[in-house]
Amino acid sequence: MEDEPEVLYPDPGLWTKTSLIQLYYGILVNLTSVTNGIAFSFSSIMVPQLTTVDPKIITSIMEETLIVSVLPFTTMIGNVISGFLMDTYGRRMALIVCEVPMIIGWILTGFATTAVELIIGRFIVGLGCGMGMIPPRAYVTEISLPNMRGVNGSFPSVGTALGVILQAVFGAFMKWPSLAFLNGFYSIILVFLAFIFPETPYFLLMTNTPEKAEMTLRKFRSVHYDVEAEMDTLLEYKSDNRLRRLSLHEQMQMLFSKSACKPFSMIVTYIIISQLVGVNLLLMWTIEMLQESRSSINPDVGNIALGVTRLVVGIATSFLMLKMGRRILALISSLGVFGIFLLFGIFIIYNTQQSVLPIFFFLIYMAFSSIGYYPLPMLLIFELSPLQIRGIVGGIGIAILNGTTFAVNAVYLPFCSVIGFANVILGFSIFSLLGSLYVYFYLPETKDLTLQEIEEFYNERRPTLTSQRRIRSMMALSRQLGSAESRSVMRIKSKSFNR
Repeated sequence: MEDEPEVLYPDPGLWTKTSLIQLYYGILVNLTSVTNGIAFSFSSIMVPQLTTVDPKIITSIMEETLIVSVLPFTTMIGNVISGFLMDTYGRRMALIVCEVPMIIGWILTGFATTAVELIIGRFIVGLGCGMGMIPPRAYVTEISLPNMRGVNGSFPSVGTALGVILQAVFGAFMKWPSLAFLNGFYSIILVFLAFIFPETPYFLLMTNTPEKAEMTLRKFRSVHYDVEAEMDTLLEYKSDNRLRRLSLHEQMQMLFSKSACKPFSMIVTYIIISQLVGVNLLLMWTIEMLQESRSSINPDVGNIALGVTRLVVGIATSFLMLKMGRRILALISSLGVFGIFLLFGIFIIYNTQQSVLPIFFFLIYMAFSSIGYYPLPMLLIFELSPLQIRGIVGGIGIAILNGTTFAVNAVYLPFCSVIGFANVILGFSIFSLLGSLYVYFYLPETKDLTLQEIEEFYNERRPTLTSQRRIRSMMALSRQLGSAESRSVMRIKSKSFNR
């Protein structure tokens, strides 16, 4: 008699012990992502204080632009370093190492007395920030079952939002040097915290024994979960795709393969669009943009309100991903940003007085951005990347994101002076409309798919991007139900005969 297919779908519900274990690790590891929000939004606190807080630092427009934009530039270097580090030494080690430059950079920033020293401090912070962007995302992608991958995968965006709020709150009553030292102390705590994390089962599957991978997998599942069935699929995946640690030459070869290039190009396009609608620009120029839009709300209060909105909507989006696909969330986000910034740009053109309305436009914009533009690009790049070069591909993808952020930040002030703030906002609106068209025609749907199914579709081992796991499980359940009905009929007939 043939073996029945194993039932691996649906995944355990949100409030089951298996899902809560994944949720626990997803939250804990993304405390590292809080440093991203801290690092990027620190400039929005520091720059307005430079001439009013001791030590007083007088800066030119060029120096001020460098202080703000040097961080996304150096994060690109950190992204690439972290990608190679993660694929060589593991996700856990990368989580530990990334905090070292953060600590050094924050200390140098806190002691800075000149614009050059600030730029150097921000340079090193950016290096550590870039290194810290990759491991949490890869980690949660690889420990999560498909239904929890969207939830945990959006937590880096939530962590970043929390970092923004913390900077806004502490920056409202702290001087920037003290705030820099506080940020460095937080990174010291994260170094010790990272030592408690297990390595991911996917990395061990590629670099260690199956027994070690299974032992680690059990740490992310409850005792009632069928770990053996999941391990069977992982071992089949390893055998079919010949998974192992690759040499640098082999990694470069795979990086330029069709299975890596096709999904990479799709997601990088989406990443660039997300930056051209201003999502990280608002993060780094919050106070200045509120002032430019003639907002009557205190800029520090507005900064906190935007951070809270991003945090709340980000958390809500995490749980929406249990029920809604990536594509529909991306469409809601892009169309929402298009509509609200179109209205906002028109409002700015005709408004000549201080008003409370700009903060509402920004809050709605932040809400729509937090549904798609903030969480999805980075979630998707790790879902679509091949396991053996996931760190490298993720690092390069996020480096491109930060490169685009750097470019957008570098040209923001010149563009505002040439075409005006209102037209910049209208430009963001147009790019978001183009983004919605791109999402509709090109963005793949990955909800409920395993990492194996996604990778094997792009390396052409599977014909379609559909859940074979779901199909096999439904067939198995159908057969089991049919067998149960047959046995029930047989029992009824037996009883009738005995009578």
